[in-house]
Amino acid sequence: MITNYLNIKIMATNNSSKFKTYLYIALTILGCILACSSIIPNVYLKLVVVMASLIIGIYGISKSLSKSESKESSESK
Repeated sequence: MITNYLNIKIMATNNSSKFKTYLYIALTILGCILACSSIIPNVYLKLVVVMASLIIGIYGISKSLSKSESKESSESK
């Protein structure tokens, strides 16, 4: 019974990690699309939007992937 509970909790954690990864990927793509469109007229503001979305997106993706790797390595021990 305890092992079933632990397996369910691990699966929920993995799903949460996958959701965060997909969220950061969507944020990065959305920022690039927003900057490439004509919604923002200023070129420098477009540059700031792209750089901010890329920095936040890549940081979030790397952080969520590193957490999932550390959890998988602790599970195998």
